[in-house]
Amino acid sequence: MTFTVPDSELAALETRVRTALRKPGDTALPLLGHGEVTLVLELDTPHGSFACKRLPVFPDRSRFLAYEQVLDTYLRRLREGGVRVVETRLWHERQAEGGGITGYCVQQTLPRKRLCSSLLHSEGPAWAESFFTRFLDQVDGAVSPTLGLDAQASNWVDLDGELLYIDVTSPLMRDAGGDELLDVRLFFASLPWLVRDLVRVATARSIFDKFYTTRGVVLDFLGNLHKERLAGLIPGFLEQANARLPTPLTEDEVAGYYRADARSWALIQRLRKADRFWHRVLRRPYPYLLPPDVDR
Repeated sequence: MTFTVPDSELAALETRVRTALRKPGDTALPLLGHGEVTLVLELDTPHGSFACKRLPVFPDRSRFLAYEQVLDTYLRRLREGGVRVVETRLWHERQAEGGGITGYCVQQTLPRKRLCSSLLHSEGPAWAESFFTRFLDQVDGAVSPTLGLDAQASNWVDLDGELLYIDVTSPLMRDAGGDELLDVRLFFASLPWLVRDLVRVATARSIFDKFYTTRGVVLDFLGNLHKERLAGLIPGFLEQANARLPTPLTEDEVAGYYRADARSWALIQRLRKADRFWHRVLRRPYPYLLPPDVDR
């Protein structure tokens, strides 16, 4: 399904964002949802409603074009792997100050009640079992050492019995040597510069590695059920997953993984907030939208 991105409306949204960054609290932004790294803004227009994820500011055109190419390839490879990805458009404009480029990943807004993280609360065991079977099929068909998937429940929408994947902002692809094709430095740029490289080197592998194996993707999915207050589903899902996995997962492993992952993200968020605080103390605009705290 194709859609028209209203350039003037997106430009107006970006103006509101920059105003909010200069004058925190003055501009209420229309928040649709958020994850650990990014938040999703809702844009209502005469052309329809859109979910807009603001990307880190690209310092120059060459790095934006590199991201665009990686994103296009990622979308194509996911579809070739059998994942039905929600149509995504990449919109950008050059900033007047500094010459950087602001980008947004834009999708048509889908019914929030059809998010699989919501349906796992509202539907019964039969739906949950069917969903997880379809989920495992998608993961098995797509994931490889060079193609990853951040497949937690909140990244899927069930429409008319089909699973749609919505979280493509951070394209997960590696080259033959195991290096990320994504410009990872951009996605750590909101950390204080004194610790930015240290945190990136120390945590990037642990953050990304799990997304490149079926077992790692399933482990992350199950761990995040604790965050979604859906831990009661874990035993049944483990039974389904372990029937396919060469090395079974355990409830203790899932719980331990989630505790470690939660600590890592909490540390990263504290560092980002500290950086924002010092920007404000020095009366310098903070250039990043930080998501609200995740309720764990």
